[in-house]
Amino acid sequence: MTKIIKDIDLAVKEIHEGNVIGLPTETVYGLGANALNENAVIKIYETKDRPKFNPVIVHVRDVADFEKYAIDIPDEVYKLADKFSPGPVTFVLKKNNIIQDIVTAGNDSVGLRIPSHNIFREVLKETGLPIAAPSANKAGKISPTSADDVLSELRGKINYILDGGKCEIGIESTIISFLNGDVNILRHGFITKEDIEKVTGKVTDDKTGKILSPGLLKVHYAPKTPLYRVNNFDEVKDIKDKKIGYLDFSKYADYKEIAVHLFSDLRDLDRQKLDFIVYKKVENKGIGIAINDRLERARTMNNEQ
Repeated sequence: MTKIIKDIDLAVKEIHEGNVIGLPTETVYGLGANALNENAVIKIYETKDRPKFNPVIVHVRDVADFEKYAIDIPDEVYKLADKFSPGPVTFVLKKNNIIQDIVTAGNDSVGLRIPSHNIFREVLKETGLPIAAPSANKAGKISPTSADDVLSELRGKINYILDGGKCEIGIESTIISFLNGDVNILRHGFITKEDIEKVTGKVTDDKTGKILSPGLLKVHYAPKTPLYRVNNFDEVKDIKDKKIGYLDFSKYADYKEIAVHLFSDLRDLDRQKLDFIVYKKVENKGIGIAINDRLERARTMNNEQ
C-alpha cells in the first residue's frame, strides 16, 4: 500500500535500500531513486512505464557536485548556476563514467539540476547521493504538483510519497544543453530564454530532434480526456450534446500564476468525465513559451489548428 509521509528519515532509508519514492520539488513531484544504482533507476522506468530512450535528470545538492558527474564544464554553466541555482534549471553536460547509460538513455551527456525545495535538499544531504527523479506520474501523462496527484497516479506501485505541499512553480525545469560549444535550450520552463541570454548572450533552441533530455517527446503531459486548442471559446459554445471543459487562464494574474496551476487545473478537468477539454494559447513569450509547449504536447493530435 502506498502511503503519503512526512518522515524524511524514512524517505532516505527507502533510497538507500534501492527503492523509488515520490519526492517534492519546486517544479513538479519527482519519482526519485539513487542515480548510481542501476537497478534502482530501472525501477523508475518500470514504475512509470517510461520508454528506455528517454533519459532522466539527476538532482544534486550543490554546483560543486557537477564535477563529480560531468566533464568539460564550460564557464557559462557556473555563471547560470550562480544566478538560477538552486532552482528550476537543468544543465545537460558531457557525463563521466560514474553515470551509467540507463540514466542517460545511452547518451554521453547527463542532465544535472540543483533543486530548491527544502525537503528534497534535505533528502539529498542525508542520503549523500545524486538522485535521479523524472516526474512522478505514468509516462506521457499529466505531471503531478501535489502528493495526492502522485498517489492517484502511482498507488500500489511505490511504497511512499514524501509530502512537501503543492509545488510552487508547477511546470518542469528549463533544460539547457552545453554540448559541442553551444548554449542550447532543449525545454522551455520557468527560467526563460531572456533570463538566460542576460547571463550568457545569445542562445539557440533545439532543432536536432535527438532525445537528450526529458520533455522532448511529441506526446507528453496528456490528460485521458481529449484536449483541443481553439482560437476562441465561442467556437464550441453551441455544441449542446457534449460535456465540455474549459481550461480558462483568464482568472490568473500573470503567466507565473498560470504555470503554477496549469497541471492541477488540467488534472481537475480530467476527473470530471467530460467529452473533451478546450484551451486557448497564451502569448508565446517568456514563460508563455513553456506553457504553450506543455499544452501542445498534451493536446489531442488530430486537432491541427
